[in-house]
Amino acid sequence: MTTILHNRVVLVTGATGALGSATAQACARAGATVVLLSRAIPRLEKLYDAIVAAGGPQPALYPLDLAGATEKDYADLADTLERELGALHGLVHCAAELGSLGPLADVTGERWQRLLHVNLTAPAIMTRELLPLLKASAGTAVFVGDSAVGAGKAYWGGYGVAKIGLEGYARILADETEGHGIKVHYFTPGPLHSPIRRSAYPAEHPEALAQPDTAAGRILALLAPNP
Repeated sequence: MTTILHNRVVLVTGATGALGSATAQACARAGATVVLLSRAIPRLEKLYDAIVAAGGPQPALYPLDLAGATEKDYADLADTLERELGALHGLVHCAAELGSLGPLADVTGERWQRLLHVNLTAPAIMTRELLPLLKASAGTAVFVGDSAVGAGKAYWGGYGVAKIGLEGYARILADETEGHGIKVHYFTPGPLHSPIRRSAYPAEHPEALAQPDTAAGRILALLAPNP
């Protein structure tokens, strides 16, 4: 048990996913008030109950489907966080959608737009709206990558392109905000036991993969305030 995030507010997107859930619970154990953002309301409520049962600070639920979210939705999110919680110290982008692996020539326009929106556009616009809160608290933004994509591999489609773009976005943002108190990290956890990994590598043995809790601990270290 640690209290490195005591009295801090951390927003986790994709909070009901494997890494998102592990990260949210790790932050709560460290004393943070966690804002749980996901489209899956029943799973959000289950995660909420787990955090409260474990003795963590009462989390906040924020149901939002990134696939259909607009700029106004992200502006409303920022307004709600400032009004209800007064600050934002950490932002962790765990939300992701893989789609189907296959040749780029087979990706429909609709699928292409959805995958780029969920995996790249949504975190970029959300971060833009939340930057004032993060700057005010000298906060941290963490963008989660995927080691399987690398610098570009065949058949990873819109998801692969989006993750490559997300890394570029994080690097540019880190350069632009350097010296302004905010920390920006692009975090690649490596192969994890998760639904996305199972979809991409169905024949892989789960016991050969790291558990999400391991990666969540590394994210927690990135969110820790400077001593």
